[in-house]
Amino acid sequence: MGCSKCGLSQMTEDPLENSKVLLRKRKVALLGLFLVAIAPSISVITGFALKAGAFAVVVFIVIKIWIFGLPAFWHLRIEKQKISFSPVEKGGWSMAFILGIGMMLVVWLAYFVLGEKMLQPDALKAILDPVGLTVPWKFAAAIVFWVFINSVLEEYVFRWFITSKIEQFVEGKWRSSFLSSAVFTLHHSIALIFFLDPLGAIIASIGVFIGGTVFSWLYLEYRSIWIAWIAHAFADVAIFAIAWKIVIGF
Repeated sequence: MGCSKCGLSQMTEDPLENSKVLLRKRKVALLGLFLVAIAPSISVITGFALKAGAFAVVVFIVIKIWIFGLPAFWHLRIEKQKISFSPVEKGGWSMAFILGIGMMLVVWLAYFVLGEKMLQPDALKAILDPVGLTVPWKFAAAIVFWVFINSVLEEYVFRWFITSKIEQFVEGKWRSSFLSSAVFTLHHSIALIFFLDPLGAIIASIGVFIGGTVFSWLYLEYRSIWIAWIAHAFADVAIFAIAWKIVIGF
């Protein structure tokens, strides 16, 4: 999970050869980007649009294995890079906590002001009930998974792998952040339309896009998925607290 452009240093002094190498690396990056980026949407469509029950759970697990394993395989075997655990070497903890707490407060404020008018509690329960997530202990276990495992996986996939691939096509932190956030928002938006009204889905999608941009910027600024994960975890806690209130009640 290191530098996105490590392989580009292996250029020769021949401009034509350099151009061919760069083009080849970009083609490989684009293929890897596509294979990983489309996978979460397949899982969401299976679970939310098709409501496939147990089959959706199987697809969810397979997709998680795919989006965890493929980036590692791509990095180590296709791009011949070294393994890294994304160490925090440039700091950023304070910034992550500040931004994370800020997003948490914004999510709760949005729910307090608009949530009751936009949410569709019955639709959310209908989606969660077939897989047992209307049972308190199961929903609590799912929340722990999403906050402490799934969000780390999303940072690994969307901030490290996808953002690093996008960096090979565009320059500048904000451009890369915006594009990677657009990919991050896609599958969330597909899910949101099934338990929010149209206006709510649009507003929530904008919120996801802003959050994804913040997470991407944190990764590009500090070059560690753990810094981005801190902010992501705060946002997830805010969202799942609302979901708990709707599904289980306090």
